[in-house]
Amino acid sequence: MITRREFVKGVAGVAVAGAFIEASANSEDLVASCGLYCGACPMYLSTQSKDDQRVKALFKQFSSGNANFKMEDLLCDGCRGNGRLATFCRKCAIRESAAAKTKTKLCSDCSDFACSRITNFNNDGMVHHSEVLANLGRLKSMGLKDWANYEEARWTCPQCKARIAWYDAACPKCAAPRSNNLFTLKKA
Repeated sequence: MITRREFVKGVAGVAVAGAFIEASANSEDLVASCGLYCGACPMYLSTQSKDDQRVKALFKQFSSGNANFKMEDLLCDGCRGNGRLATFCRKCAIRESAAAKTKTKLCSDCSDFACSRITNFNNDGMVHHSEVLANLGRLKSMGLKDWANYEEARWTCPQCKARIAWYDAACPKCAAPRSNNLFTLKKA
């Protein structure tokens, strides 16, 4: 199985995410329990765009050296979408913890917030994880629907309205520069 760190390294060099994804019917389902926005995940975007070329490009990246890796390991409908989950999120202790609690959908709803599990996730060195604590704070103050809409707008190209993935250096459709409203990508 590929590690999350290997996932980031693979995605960082290639802009592969869904340039042609339209707004989600229920953007609230794209809010992961941990505070990530699944609508900017390259796995989610490539699955939802139904762009076989993009999925194949991701597969080529992540299957290298791993004979057990399958195309299905990339397909994702979002962490809380009740559908397929990419291999990186299937055994997520944070998602499982939230699901096991009756009144908790998000870490920010939990009486143990911010536990070491979410704090360690935020500080694991993966740049898209490094904003989950701030995201969860915004989620709590804005509410689920408003925050989901805010993130959807944040990860949409202001020029052509294409969706931008976490590690796209520029818009995959029109090549507009990455917005300053997004986290800064580390130089490779």
